[in-house]
Amino acid sequence: MKVTKERLPDCEVKLTVEIESKQLDKSMRQTARRLARQVRVPGFRPGKAPFNVILRRFGREALIEEMLEKEGQGWYEKALEEAELEPYGQAQFNTDSFDPLVLAFTLPVEPVVKLGDYREIRLEWESPQVSDEDVEKELARLQQEKAKLEPGERPAELEDMATLDVKGRIGDELVVDLSERPVTLNPDINYPVIGFADKIVGMSIGEDREFTLVYPEDHANAAWAGKEANFEVHMRGLKVWVTPDLDDELAKEMGDYETLDEWRSAVRKELEAAALNEVESKYADTAIEALVAQSQIEFPAVMVERELDNMVREMDQSLQQRGLGLDNYLSMIGQDKDEHRESLRENAQKRVRGGLALSELIKAESLQVSESEIEAEIDRMAEDLGEQEESFRQLFAMDEMRESLRGKLLSQAAVDVLKEIARGEYMPPPSEPEVEEETEETEAAAEETETAVEETEATAKEAEAVAEVQESDES
Repeated sequence: MKVTKERLPDCEVKLTVEIESKQLDKSMRQTARRLARQVRVPGFRPGKAPFNVILRRFGREALIEEMLEKEGQGWYEKALEEAELEPYGQAQFNTDSFDPLVLAFTLPVEPVVKLGDYREIRLEWESPQVSDEDVEKELARLQQEKAKLEPGERPAELEDMATLDVKGRIGDELVVDLSERPVTLNPDINYPVIGFADKIVGMSIGEDREFTLVYPEDHANAAWAGKEANFEVHMRGLKVWVTPDLDDELAKEMGDYETLDEWRSAVRKELEAAALNEVESKYADTAIEALVAQSQIEFPAVMVERELDNMVREMDQSLQQRGLGLDNYLSMIGQDKDEHRESLRENAQKRVRGGLALSELIKAESLQVSESEIEAEIDRMAEDLGEQEESFRQLFAMDEMRESLRGKLLSQAAVDVLKEIARGEYMPPPSEPEVEEETEETEAAAEETETAVEETEATAKEAEAVAEVQESDES
């Protein structure tokens, strides 16, 4: 078997395999014997039809195709071993020639990433600012959420809820007939017809009012489209939104706060945290884009298809959690599954490039995640699960789940390093000092030093002995 290897664009390799005639003849004869047992050949007992008869009956190409069903995978695996290749996905197969038999396998291989001088990436960083006005707007929004509808005595205003009797006619036809119907006076609501809410503004309880409005040309009921309608309205009741005062009492209602200032301070911290998260997220995206832009990245097309599978699955799960589902969503937006998948392709390619660049950064910086870090993350995720905590933790007893979590933590670590690089704050961990190999010169120097130390110690001992003798004579 002769194997040749050709590198193709987009991380694909073409393996051309030429089967030697002796090997081909042996395999074809084995296939013919198998067919002779399976197919009835006139004039021969089952399994006894000779090779030439089977060859004439089926033809050379058909016999080879049948042979490849059994032998093809084995020859492919041998070709991979000889070419020293590890496929990244399923190979495409075709027969280039039947005589001699030449097989061609086109297979995706590992992506190739060259980061370049990524430590020179620099991006401007601006810390987010939360102004006093931002805080007061948020307080006002939260204050408005606590507003309640209560009976009102004043004339109606927009956003009030009026209880109305309504009769609307186009000519002699009664098109609207409402009795004691609560109607929210929202100008964006087009029931019973656009502009109706504005006509009710200023009415008081017990008041009657008559006015005309024109149905739009594109109204769903073609018989009413573009027609003028006359409305007779009687207001039976009115409810208005009453907003609580922005004071200490509201602060106590909103949380564990004693005063409005405490609540205001907490709101500021929440806004600052949210602003920081948003800025950090955008900064990380920009840093990854910069990393990708200055890198050389090549990957097989199958990676994009896998990412598309993930994105479609993620979206379906998210929609199902909201009680919708992907099929219903696509029906609403007027897309089929193929169109939707294709609309995600550009983003999928972006995600693949970013993921590959970060994976290479993890290798380049020798980033690691310890078991204690994994346990700490599991603890963090399990904090508010209550009765489900135990079953959640059991999931991470499986190696697959732990490795998936390790991968996420490594990716986050890579993003954190990249942001530090972009800000000019990154301090690479100190490399381990290299251990110098002992040479004859270093060994000789060590011996000389040891000898010198020994001589010094001997001299010191002699000096001590002389001093003792002198002290003895003197005494």
